[in-house]
Formats: sequence, structure tokens, C-alpha cells
Amino acid sequence: MAASGDAHSGCSGRTAPDSGPAGWFDDTLRASADLGLSFIDPQPPASRVIEINDLCLRYLDWGNAHLPDLLFIHGFAQQAHSWDFAALAVRDVCHVVSIDLRGHGESGRAPHGSYTFDELYSDIDAFVSALSLDSPAICGLSLGGTLSYMYASRNPSGVRALVIAESAPESKREGRESIRNFTSGPVEFDSLDELVEKVRVLTPWRSTEQVRSSLVHSVGRNSDGKWTWKYDPVIQTLHSSYGSPEDRWAALERIEAPTLLVRGEDSDITDAAIIERMAELIPGSQIASIPNAGHRVSGDNPVEFNAALRTFLLENLPDDGPGRTGSTGQTEDR
Repeated sequence: MAASGDAHSGCSGRTAPDSGPAGWFDDTLRASADLGLSFIDPQPPASRVIEINDLCLRYLDWGNAHLPDLLFIHGFAQQAHSWDFAALAVRDVCHVVSIDLRGHGESGRAPHGSYTFDELYSDIDAFVSALSLDSPAICGLSLGGTLSYMYASRNPSGVRALVIAESAPESKREGRESIRNFTSGPVEFDSLDELVEKVRVLTPWRSTEQVRSSLVHSVGRNSDGKWTWKYDPVIQTLHSSYGSPEDRWAALERIEAPTLLVRGEDSDITDAAIIERMAELIPGSQIASIPNAGHRVSGDNPVEFNAALRTFLLENLPDDGPGRTGSTGQTEDR
């Protein structure tokens, strides 16, 4: 279990930003209800900052620090709130922490555009140590998935369970180009509606309302009133610089933690045959194929994703939490 309390004393007096704009949590619960999601004791997270490698990184702490630790790591150009539905689904059985990677969300931007994979990895390594996360379970999507399994491979006895979502040593060219085209487009927009429509093209499984509620954490307004992404624009030029496929394949063979490989059935990034090859290399791993979902699987079909995640965690984490009531996340007295 992680050390408790705020951890922002080393960030030049900077206080943690709010966990979101006014009313965001109520909007999240309404969006989840529209999707048919239900949660045990839903509570908003605390927003904290911590100094890691001379940068102030923001993270969300969803409480219940007495439970086994679970670290969520988001994908390229995303942020900690990308995991809100999943965090709410498992916060009764885990102490959930979700990080904003450097240059993303509310975290500090790296000087001189330093966003190599080694630097991102070093941040995760230092973050786990600084928060005293105790052999955490780790769940990562896309870039976050690669960081997750590289961490598990280098710390084989230090990860309790591993979820690799939509991440593989090799990916489809068309999916990479789609992401590159999206992030290399305009960086300013006249209205939030314009941004919503841009994102909807990439996420046809999501309703307009769901896209809008998630975007409020990813964008901000400039002094001229225009909307822009919160991530550092420099990361757009570094998307293809995150290590070699050979190194990533080799890393999989060193993983000892129970592992769930998650793929969106309609993904334009991961190939089913590649995921099966990964499962052959990781002892005892299992595959969850999520229907009606693409690369951003946890948000495209949160009902199926949350069910797969919760079931896996209940099977592989210590059975000593008060909320361990089954895979649905519901109890009979609620």
C-alpha cells in the first residue's frame, strides 16, 4: 500500500490543481449511467503533485490507501482522467493512482523537449518509489502499456499483476498514421464543439456527450479564448522514438506477473496475431478481446473493459479487501 498524504512539497510551492472543472465528477457519473455503468461507493479523486526528475508531475489518488496499489498509465497525448471509468470500477478493491506523464495533462513540460522513452520510463520508476507503491498492479494503454510491460520486465518481482491494453512490440502502419495525422493537425480551435467533432471521427463508438465529458480534462483555453490541447506540442514529433521492436519483444519474456492482454476488436493499431504471440511469450497470460472498441479500448467500451479488468484483478490480488464482491462491481445491498 502506498504512503499517504500530499507529496508536492518539492515543487517550488506549487499546489495541486483541481481534479477537474466545476461539476466534472457529476458529469462523469451521469455519462457512466448513460452507458449502463454502476460503481460501488463512487468518490472523486484527490489531485496531487510530486517532484520527479526535476519536474512537477500531477496524479490522481482515488483513495482507499489500505488496499493493494494499482497504477494506471495513459497513452500518448492523453492524461490521467482517461482512466476515470476504470478507476471508479475498481477503487473499492484497489488503491488506484493515475498519473499524468511529463508534458501531458497538468504535469510539467520537460525543458528542451525531453520526451524520450527512457525519460518517461525513469519517471515511472521514480514515481513508484516516491509513492512507496507496494508491488503494484499496473495497467497501461498504448504508450502507457509499453511503459507498463517494460517496467514489469525490469522489475519481475515488483509487479503484482499487469494489464497491457492496446500495446504491442509491433503495430499497424495505418493506425500509427491515423494518430500522427490527428496530433499533427491544428492545435487551436474556435470552440469546444469543433474539438468534439474532431475526436468523434476517431471514436465512433462513443456518444457526443461522452466525448465532451472526457475532453474537458484534455483541453484548456488560451488568453484569446481559443481552445487548445494541454499536452506539450513537442511530443507530436517524438511519437515514433520509443525504442526498438526487438527490445520490446525481448522484454516480454522476462515478465513474471500475471498478465492480461487487452485488445479492441476493431483496433487499427494492434493485430490479433501479434497479441497471441505476446501471450505465448508471457507465462500464464490471458487475452481479453473487447467488442465494439478500437484502440482507445477503455473508453470505447468501458462496460466490457471494466468487467475484464475487475475480474482479472479479483483473481490476482490479495483477497483481503472489503469490496471483493464479484466481477460486476455491484453488491446486493446497494
